[in-house]
Amino acid sequence: MNPQTTLRGAELRTLVPVHTLTDLDWLVKESELLTGEPGREFVVAGADRPAFHVQLDHGGYQIRRTDHGDTQTAHRATVPDLFKHALGSALVCGLLYTTALQ
Repeated sequence: MNPQTTLRGAELRTLVPVHTLTDLDWLVKESELLTGEPGREFVVAGADRPAFHVQLDHGGYQIRRTDHGDTQTAHRATVPDLFKHALGSALVCGLLYTTALQ
């Protein structure tokens, strides 16, 4: 099964909530250390449960929506820009989640 499908279909009670930017950064780095792959998948709680792949870079974040296939281009965002993005809005509203790796 596709990891994005698994994440989008998972019950919220089984997912890890992301409350702050520090949480977001930590969870991305944790995934990179444990998997050896860049970035981490996140899902926004809601009716359509959009999924995003987030990577850290020197200027902030690279965000790519993953539930619409691999044709989506990465959106680059600095910390202030992140809050103008759907992912940042979900973070502020307490609607951002990811899977536990351990």
